[in-house]
Amino acid sequence: MKKIKLLIITALLITTEVFSSGGSLYTRYGLGDLYNDYSSRRLGMGGLGIALSDKDYLNYLNPASLTDLNLVRFETGLFYIGDNMKDNSSSTFNANTFFSGFMFGIPIEHDLGITFNFGVVPVTNVHYAVSVAGTDTNFSSHSIDYSGDGGISKIFISSSYRLPLDFSLGASFDYYTGKIDYNSAITFLSATDFTNASFDKQFSYHGIGFTAGLISTDFAKILGIGGIKNLRFGMIYSSSVPLHCDSVINMTSSNGTIETAVGSSTVNLPYKIGAGAAFILMDNYQFTLDYLYQPFTQLTFNGISLPNMQNYKKMSLGFEYRNQFARLSEFWDQVMWRGGLSYEQSQYIINGTSINQVSAYAGCSIPLGFDNTLDFAFEYGKRGTTDNNLLQENIFNFSISCSLGELWFQRSER
Repeated sequence: MKKIKLLIITALLITTEVFSSGGSLYTRYGLGDLYNDYSSRRLGMGGLGIALSDKDYLNYLNPASLTDLNLVRFETGLFYIGDNMKDNSSSTFNANTFFSGFMFGIPIEHDLGITFNFGVVPVTNVHYAVSVAGTDTNFSSHSIDYSGDGGISKIFISSSYRLPLDFSLGASFDYYTGKIDYNSAITFLSATDFTNASFDKQFSYHGIGFTAGLISTDFAKILGIGGIKNLRFGMIYSSSVPLHCDSVINMTSSNGTIETAVGSSTVNLPYKIGAGAAFILMDNYQFTLDYLYQPFTQLTFNGISLPNMQNYKKMSLGFEYRNQFARLSEFWDQVMWRGGLSYEQSQYIINGTSINQVSAYAGCSIPLGFDNTLDFAFEYGKRGTTDNNLLQENIFNFSISCSLGELWFQRSER
């Protein structure tokens, strides 16, 4: 009889529909939200910057961008994400703070653009917590809690090389790893023959892929465009990744914990491609225009397509003001200012409705000394809709990171 009750409770936990009250419910689907904007500088300019080649910052999205690196450089930071969610009758606000990883870049041979870069950055994130009152009249008064937490990160080693005609080529070896936990729990609020129980699913992922990138020569020089310089185009390709997935499913009740299933499977993380352009106007104004695509309809679990997935697309426009002649000037003359806009067709499609997002960005960098900066960025985004019993989210994303450079391996004159 107790086993039958546990089976009934398990079915209740699996099938009940809920709305999120502790994070974005959309992260329940697939592998969670995607992250392409590692640093505050990238976030402040719209989150991409595929064609940017900058000696003062690291760019993991395109390994070809490292050819102009002139100092050993370290970058790290934090993200704070606040999410105000609402449906047709109520709203709630939730927040999450997480470490954005780190990157470490070393120039090896400046004339040839040879560099070495490694780091750890987030790729996906799952974070939600839900509590709902049970409505099934066959059971006594009860509540059901749902939660998910975790994500996938990427450990990478990359290098770059300057080709003839000032083209830049880069490649990255990527190791993906992470763990995602999903938990459902039922709690009976009054005396009953049923027992409290929880249903826990743990998925551990790991897999290997690669990224290749290319940045063109300065077409402003070739075309002789007045007032514009450093006009470059960039492209990236990240391979699809067969993620090995180990799974454990546990049922916990007053009788103890029962391991109900253990197994392994393969999850196919689809490839990613992107293209962008960047140029400098009147010496001090940097502009970027980018497009990123990842076909999440090809996200599969043991060859079976996952539901509620569509192809991911992001378009962004970025801007940065930097006084190129202010390195030894007053403090405020050295501050860099940024802004951006983006549109995303997210990888989620729920009840036949595409979950899209529009965002605006702002940011700045303040000097911490010669070639060192403390960077800030803010994003306001609106995602989803209240139509078809869905959720609309107002997203407040704040990022702080630092970029520290130091001269190593200086060759002495003979």
